[in-house]
Amino acid sequence: MTTQVRVGVQAIVRAGGRVLLGLRANTFGDGTWGLPGGHLEVGESLVGAACRELAEETGLRAIGTRVACVTDPDPAANHHMQVGVEILDFAGEPRVLEPERCLRWEFWHLDELPDPLFVGSAGVLRSIRDGALHLP
Repeated sequence: MTTQVRVGVQAIVRAGGRVLLGLRANTFGDGTWGLPGGHLEVGESLVGAACRELAEETGLRAIGTRVACVTDPDPAANHHMQVGVEILDFAGEPRVLEPERCLRWEFWHLDELPDPLFVGSAGVLRSIRDGALHLP
């Protein structure tokens, strides 16, 4: 059996030392908390994918971005490598735009993250805690 590595993008949205997470529903990782994100599409940049996913899922518009971290492919995450894209600023208020896939969005302090975390977001969140971002 040949397994291919896929690329996931995770949008890292912070406000006041907290990070935005959504409660996943009716999809891979049901009942876990994850960053806004999804798959890189053909012809799309990493930053473009993160901004698209952020807008599709939350209605937020990214203002300034940077690639912050990359995780190794994880068998528990269906052999996805995840790219964390830091959203430097944003416009709007998070809304649930895909209610069939996400129950709600909440900002969480990095030292008080909910449990369980979505397997695709856990490595990115670990990287943030380990200093991948310059936190205010």
